[in-house]
Amino acid sequence: MHEIITISVSHRANHLATQFFNCQEASLYDNKNDSEKSIFLNPIVDRLSKTVSYYPRALLWDAKTGTGSLGKHQYFNEDDYYNFDDGDNNNVEKNESSDIMITHPRINRSEYQMALDSGSKLPVLTPSITRYWSDYSKLIYQPKSLNTLRNWYHDVEEPNLPDYENLGERKFNDYIIGYDEFNDNYSMDFFDDNFHYQLEQCDSLQGFQMITDLDSAWGGFSTALLLELRNELPKSVVYTWGLNEDDPLTGTVTKDQMITRANLHKLSNKLRASINLKQESDLFIPLYEPPNTSNWELSGMLCKIFDTVNSLFSQSNMDQRRSMDYLAECIKDGDEVRNIVSNITSTDCTDLQYSFYPRVKPLKTRRNDDSLHIFSKASITRTMEINHKSNDLKELFTYPYSPSDTIPIAFRKVSEFTVDLESTEVCRDVYQQWHDIVSKYFRHDSDREELKDELATVSSNYEFGWYDDEDSGDDDY
Repeated sequence: MHEIITISVSHRANHLATQFFNCQEASLYDNKNDSEKSIFLNPIVDRLSKTVSYYPRALLWDAKTGTGSLGKHQYFNEDDYYNFDDGDNNNVEKNESSDIMITHPRINRSEYQMALDSGSKLPVLTPSITRYWSDYSKLIYQPKSLNTLRNWYHDVEEPNLPDYENLGERKFNDYIIGYDEFNDNYSMDFFDDNFHYQLEQCDSLQGFQMITDLDSAWGGFSTALLLELRNELPKSVVYTWGLNEDDPLTGTVTKDQMITRANLHKLSNKLRASINLKQESDLFIPLYEPPNTSNWELSGMLCKIFDTVNSLFSQSNMDQRRSMDYLAECIKDGDEVRNIVSNITSTDCTDLQYSFYPRVKPLKTRRNDDSLHIFSKASITRTMEINHKSNDLKELFTYPYSPSDTIPIAFRKVSEFTVDLESTEVCRDVYQQWHDIVSKYFRHDSDREELKDELATVSSNYEFGWYDDEDSGDDDY
């Protein structure tokens, strides 16, 4: 058995992890799903009742109250909330009790969760009733899977940016804040307790999947976590899935929206997190978040890609099953420095690009044919004919997609399709653009020259053929 642990870092990332584990839950009842359940789920056998309970192999990070109505011990040995009786309520109102401290109002369970717990008919999910990932989570998480920031609170109006002490004055929106937050407050306790607990539940750990935001302090938090993970388990395989919002370098930003302090700050977070997470990951997969999309809708859209990649590692047929190492080598193709999956498309939605990098404006100068060179490509086909043989070692087959009913209907209509993962020359454009930004705007940053060197190195790793001398797009800013 080759277990994989999912590490989800941020509220938005937890939505994607929830959708993925809901699909794993759906596969438990799908006889057509030819998968090994214990790769991503931890089976606990009750020999007395002769039943098996499955818990996600996961470590989720969120701000305070970010788990919504879900308490850490809610389904285990105690209730997370104090249940007041009339006498207690009177004492609290009169301030006569020194034993009870109310920190924030209790968050009520969603319609969907109440229906799940009562076994009644499930309501149709919409963005308005899925504001928290726990509102539609189907599996029960073990207490040691849930990790919470101590001083940062979930902001319902800005769910992806926690608020310091719930004061409305300071946001979790700086790479350095996130990096220091993990190192100063959580590093030792997290790895000594919850992290090692998950390791002990594995017979033969294969690797880790990390999901995180790149535009905020969560990127720095994830970087510090991953660096410590590498110190603990240097030989483990790690895939990092990074969630990206639009910025001034993407085509959706109009020309009159010049570089401002706010969006430059977001770019700074993104490029710092991308550089460091890429360096510490076996595969780095930058995903795109379309504007005006709720976390529930985004996670439903991206789950198809996330689930497809992970289905390779959990096939019951050992002849068809592939390891995380195998897919990483398909993308890197013998070149260890080219580990970015820069283009992600699916045959069931030909006009949708799931990767963030192709959305960054291209450099003004390219080769005469203006095409992007593809360094490597792996195709994953979800089909009932999983025993199909191919001479191409990068043409992979896996069982059909079994979406949960929590996935938006628009993204669960097709179960058989092909997902293409490519490493292309577009990475040169992205990192060269970032290099230009650092050169022009990061005048007083102490690590300015180091950033420029690292960005130039990554850009050069994705060059192919001859280019004009002037690649800068100064006139675009």
